[in-house]
Amino acid sequence: MKISVRLFASLRDATGSGQLTLDAPDGATLREVVAQIVALYPALEGQQALWHFAINQTHADADTPLRAGDRVAIFPYVAGG
Repeated sequence: MKISVRLFASLRDATGSGQLTLDAPDGATLREVVAQIVALYPALEGQQALWHFAINQTHADADTPLRAGDRVAIFPYVAGG
């Protein structure tokens, strides 16, 4: 199934792209898609705990199952002061 992924801030910088289209197996979870992204972009390894996820503009956790055509957004948590 095709999944659209938008990457923001440092993730976009690290991958050189703000958007990816990935093939994922039916029933894949967001965690599995994130693993696929990290496999494509090893520089992202170890940063996943610092990311926030949304599926179809709704906050989601990594164990959320995906469906064909879902739009995933991944962005790093931001702190300021």
